[in-house]
Amino acid sequence: MESLIDEAEDGNVSKVAELLSSIKDEEIIDVTQKRLCKEKGDAVTALRTVLQAAASASEKRKICTALYKRCIEILEKNELSSKLASNLAGMLLLETDLLQNSALAEICSLFIDMVKSGSIQCGKGLALLPKILSVIALEETVSYGESSLNGEKYKSHVINSLCSCKWNSQSVLHLAGMFKDIALTNEELRFVLEKIIRMMKDLELTDLPSLVYQLLLLSTKGHKKLVIDGVTKYFIEQDARHKDHDPNEFSEDLLEGDNASIETLRQTEGTIILHINFAISMDQELGREFIKFLKGNQLDTSKVLAPFVLALSLSLSKINRFEGQIFDLLKATIMKSFKDSDKQRQSNWVREVVPDICHVQDYVLSTIQNSKHGWDHVVQGLVQLGFGLMDAYGPKGAFGRIETGSIQTGPSHEACQLGSKILLHTFKAHDMVKAEILEQIFNRVVTKATAPVSHYLELLSSTVMAAPQRLLESSTKVREMFDYLALLTPAAAEGLLRAIHPLLKLSMSLRDSLILVLRKAMFSRQLDSRKIGVFGFLMILKNFRILGGLPSSQASQPFSSSQVQVDVHARYNPASNEALCLEIMGNLRRVLTQQADVRLMFYQGIYEALCKNTQIMGSVLEILLCQLKKYYEPAEDVNPPVKLELCITAQGDQIYLSEPLAHLICCIQLCLVKVSDIRRQQNMDHDDTVMEDSNRTQQELEEMMDSLVTRMIKSEMEDFELDKSADYSLTNSVGVKNNIFSILVLGIYESLMEYTFHSGEYSESSLQQILHLHENYKKLSEVLKEKASSAAGKKGKAPTGGKTALSLLSLQGTTEIMRALISETAPSLTENLKILREDVDFRRHIVNVALQKIQQVQEKGACDGAEGGDKNKVLQHLITLAKIFITYYTENQRPDEEGKRDRTKYISGPCLEGLVGIMTTISQRYTNQFCHCLCEMVDADESDDPQEAIYSHIKKYQRLVMNILKSEGEDKNMKEVQLLLGIVQVLCRQLYSTGNQFQRVLEWVHKLCTEQSIDDIPTCKLLFSMLMTFTQQIKSCPPLLRDLSQDIHSQLGDIDQETQVEDKTHFSLVTHRTAAPVVLSLVLQQVERELDDSEWVMGRLRAESAQTSDEVEVELTQREGHERSVCTRLGILVTAFHELLQSAIPVGACMESIVKQSTRLYGTLTILVKYYLNLYQQRTGHLSSRFEKLIKLTGTHLTQFCYGMITYIQQTESEQVQQNVDKGKKDKKKQAAALNAGKARVLKESRTIPNLIFSIETFEKFLIQLSKKSKVNLMEHMKMSTSRDFRINVATVQAVMENDSDSEESEEETEENDTTTADQEMEEEESEEQENVAPANKRPAEPIEPPPAKKSKLGKKTGKV
Repeated sequence: MESLIDEAEDGNVSKVAELLSSIKDEEIIDVTQKRLCKEKGDAVTALRTVLQAAASASEKRKICTALYKRCIEILEKNELSSKLASNLAGMLLLETDLLQNSALAEICSLFIDMVKSGSIQCGKGLALLPKILSVIALEETVSYGESSLNGEKYKSHVINSLCSCKWNSQSVLHLAGMFKDIALTNEELRFVLEKIIRMMKDLELTDLPSLVYQLLLLSTKGHKKLVIDGVTKYFIEQDARHKDHDPNEFSEDLLEGDNASIETLRQTEGTIILHINFAISMDQELGREFIKFLKGNQLDTSKVLAPFVLALSLSLSKINRFEGQIFDLLKATIMKSFKDSDKQRQSNWVREVVPDICHVQDYVLSTIQNSKHGWDHVVQGLVQLGFGLMDAYGPKGAFGRIETGSIQTGPSHEACQLGSKILLHTFKAHDMVKAEILEQIFNRVVTKATAPVSHYLELLSSTVMAAPQRLLESSTKVREMFDYLALLTPAAAEGLLRAIHPLLKLSMSLRDSLILVLRKAMFSRQLDSRKIGVFGFLMILKNFRILGGLPSSQASQPFSSSQVQVDVHARYNPASNEALCLEIMGNLRRVLTQQADVRLMFYQGIYEALCKNTQIMGSVLEILLCQLKKYYEPAEDVNPPVKLELCITAQGDQIYLSEPLAHLICCIQLCLVKVSDIRRQQNMDHDDTVMEDSNRTQQELEEMMDSLVTRMIKSEMEDFELDKSADYSLTNSVGVKNNIFSILVLGIYESLMEYTFHSGEYSESSLQQILHLHENYKKLSEVLKEKASSAAGKKGKAPTGGKTALSLLSLQGTTEIMRALISETAPSLTENLKILREDVDFRRHIVNVALQKIQQVQEKGACDGAEGGDKNKVLQHLITLAKIFITYYTENQRPDEEGKRDRTKYISGPCLEGLVGIMTTISQRYTNQFCHCLCEMVDADESDDPQEAIYSHIKKYQRLVMNILKSEGEDKNMKEVQLLLGIVQVLCRQLYSTGNQFQRVLEWVHKLCTEQSIDDIPTCKLLFSMLMTFTQQIKSCPPLLRDLSQDIHSQLGDIDQETQVEDKTHFSLVTHRTAAPVVLSLVLQQVERELDDSEWVMGRLRAESAQTSDEVEVELTQREGHERSVCTRLGILVTAFHELLQSAIPVGACMESIVKQSTRLYGTLTILVKYYLNLYQQRTGHLSSRFEKLIKLTGTHLTQFCYGMITYIQQTESEQVQQNVDKGKKDKKKQAAALNAGKARVLKESRTIPNLIFSIETFEKFLIQLSKKSKVNLMEHMKMSTSRDFRINVATVQAVMENDSDSEESEEETEENDTTTADQEMEEEESEEQENVAPANKRPAEPIEPPPAKKSKLGKKTGKV
């Protein structure tokens, strides 16, 4: 044995071959194994020599196979050193050709057994299998067991056996690595990939990156989609499993298990994303396959936006080739998801068919949370996606105008908000992109001058609050932004200053830089820059309080600066703040020499600055006093008390306002009231001189204001050169001057009314003064309205006299006056307040001002006047006003002693209007506080069940509606019914559509529509609109539409006048007056929404049917149930159109709408037919019986009646045109106008009616195709289209033929009486016939065809048909 080994190590093959015959096989194998394991001598060389010697001797070939198998087992046990194992495996690969095919088959069986037994540990032996299989594949026949196969087939058999057996989790990686070296057919590759993907769930998370890497290598051979689907599906499931885990929640179990596994999962996902990213950068085809994966799953947005897939997409966006496509797909998917959610919220049927909702925000924010685990390659994509959403779906300027404060709703707004949240959360989570996010925000604010930037400014404000220190680190960028401040629009600049102002308290240098910029802006040539300067200085005044004023709890402190390192040790340094405020006040004095708009901004803002920073009151009062003295007439006996001429300037022929005097007086009265309150509330600890100076200024101002009140009451319109004879036209300078004067005087009256109300403390004399001021105000405003109406009448425009001019009363003042007028019950005050309460005009004026303020808040989120921009105070005033309105309306429901209400003093309508406005505003702008506000309005405690609390309010308004409907005569005010229903509608928006309360409201509305006979069209429209909206949210709407269509038909009659329609309706509200256009237009609008929903559901079904060919996840029965549901709804809509098409609807806009919706209905039916065609092409479905019934119904109840309606439209319109022409025969102009109107109708018909016919024929074309595919005759009940350039009306033709036969009989009688003439005529006719007969016709002439005379008659008649 020793000599054999020595010879083998020397490589002497012939000598070893001789020695092999004398030694047993087992001994050779054992010795070889021992030498390999102990690594004695050159074991690999010895083994090669033995193998070669055994292969050369035919009787020793078995030992060759046995040695080979033993070496494979040794390699798989992983007992050899790496170098020896590598040398051994390399030698075995080279010597594989020595083996016979039977030996190769035996070794393959060994590998299969090893895989089954799970003895594959390191894969070193497994690396030999690809070589063995490649050798086998070249053999013509391979014997194994008792049978033999072709080499290729045997190779396939081995691969199939390997993939069919159970794999040990430890062997998966080695098998995957082995398969990449085997040449596989397409089917084998698919089998292998599916097996490896199925094994992913059995592997440890740490092994997955290696496995995915092997899968990506395998995907280079094909089936890239399978790999992408498999990997993404696995991680989507993993994320869903860990979805509910809170990373901030700690417990012993979580610390031991879940936290570690989640950390590992996130790191694994990050590594795999990098692997895929690298693979796609090397293989563009794999990237294209991923793009197809995103496009193919657009329907199921939860797959595209799942955290892993989203992170992978964002990582791949760094590859330039795919960047644009990926972001476009992600934005479209997010938008589609929001639109789908919106559709599900609005329709109960859509919720039933597609109950699952993709929570986009949760997915995206989860991705950001996951990216904290080292996913740096995803972060840049998150920033781009966030800005992409904000850019694409942010608010847009309409026609160059930038709307500020308007409410943004809908899917676009949600997408924009999501973009903002992505950026904010990414800003908080990743320091690496904070500077870039700030840079991008600033760039957009500066460059988007013609577009709204409010959403970027809100984001900036959020980032300032989230990380002020980070912005202080980027202070150079902030300073650079200040340089552009004066170039921004005023709205953008104000938003930027509001967002940045918290930083000013943390950095003195930043504050100083801003003050320099604002000072420059104050002296800019541009008006907007000056406004920005004023706003900035006022903002600093508000926020840098001088200590010693109101308690610090009332100061504006938006956030705590405890963890912020600042460059000023004392946050509020009284000395520095006082010096700063004095400097600012000095700058603001110069404002009073600038344009009127700049002064106006100062007057509107200085009061709010005084409220926040009470220590500046002395300076404020002094500035206002100096300014008032310029325009005040000090002589008491001189009227008017103000010099209006100084308030205007002239440039050539143009007159301009230079001093908004009314706003100045308004500002003074507000400041005086505030200073009085401050002095009452606290004892000011100042030196006597300061107190004395401010007291003296206050006293002087009060005296001037009191004098103004007295003298303005005495002043007549003529004193201001304003009376009925004055010129108020805007076409000349005199009229412009008079208009400016009148507006100033009206504003002064209102300001003095508010001042007198606050300072008079309900004294009788002060209330009398208010009424006198209002009387003067009323006289002047009536003159202005009269002049405006007459001017509008001359120009042919509608007069606008009923519109209230913008009031200078503050919201707070309006609220307090309203309380005094309506709800003040203190006995000591009610006696004096009777003076005000009995003046109906004053009361109406105040209510109209309140309505104006409410409308401003509803539209812009703020109102004119003091504190109009403070959201919290505005809300409190709105709640107070709502209380007052409710009090007034409920009290005035009770009749007086005579049983009637005095309509002259009645302001319930405006009160209800205001209540609707307040409810709407709170529901839109203060949604989260709605229930709390509702309880405050009626002084009720907040309920544990908000839904029940809201419903209790709804019941109150329902009772009020029923009271009015039951009343008679003047008390039956339908305008109030509309307003009350509007309140019910607003309240219902806060109810859950799935709750019992909502169901009860729907039943009440349905009962009103069914039982009440209301002749008021707006009320009927509102009721039916509520009925349809509520029904859609909790029920199926098509049955309601069918009932309404039947009612319309019964009320309007049939297009065939001889047909009698049963005069019976489901709804009493549907009458001949309301049926068209009110109810009909609502029905058609709802039909359009229903068809939209049906098409959306069919799109989902089609996409699901395409997926079921690969995945068997969607149950067939569920899909068939949805198909039946769609067919049922469309069948009901067909029945509804069956009624509408027979209704004698007035020709015009209503009829055109019916034609359009009929076209749309056929389009939806065509989509359904195409859906079934697609099922047959994919062989994934069949026709349902419900669909066949739908097609039959369409043929019998829809198509025929469409053609009848087309005939009716054209006949009716031709008759109308003829009537108009006949009427206008005497007047050529009227005749021309009638002809032009007829032409316009024909042009409309040339678009709408052909579109309808085309949609019918398209539907029938696809129906014929489906009939051939399904072998079902779907055209059985369809009649071929007859509407072309002409139509033959059979009844008319028969009538013409009968008339012709009668005329023939009369002609024969005349022929018998005059035979000579008849014979001559017959001879002439025969000769003419012979001349017209062709020469080829040799038969005698027979009267086969009708005579020419008869032809011409029929032709004329049928031509008129």
